[in-house]
Amino acid sequence: MKTKVTTKGQTTIPESIRKHLGVKSGEEVEWHLVKAMAIVQKDRKIKNPAQFLVGQVKLDLDAVQLVKRAREDFR
Repeated sequence: MKTKVTTKGQTTIPESIRKHLGVKSGEEVEWHLVKAMAIVQKDRKIKNPAQFLVGQVKLDLDAVQLVKRAREDFR
């Protein structure tokens, strides 16, 4: 799924992704960088981030290492 970025740096979250995340108009989302990936997260507490990533990512990635690296990047 692709979207364009405006000259103001804005983009639209596709409807199917908004529905999946339960994001409604006016709500905030968080953006995270993990290596070369941007992750959009609805403002909620994730009890087990590693398990969440494993359930979301269908690539050959080590989710535990991704979480560890993400935490290091934000220190």
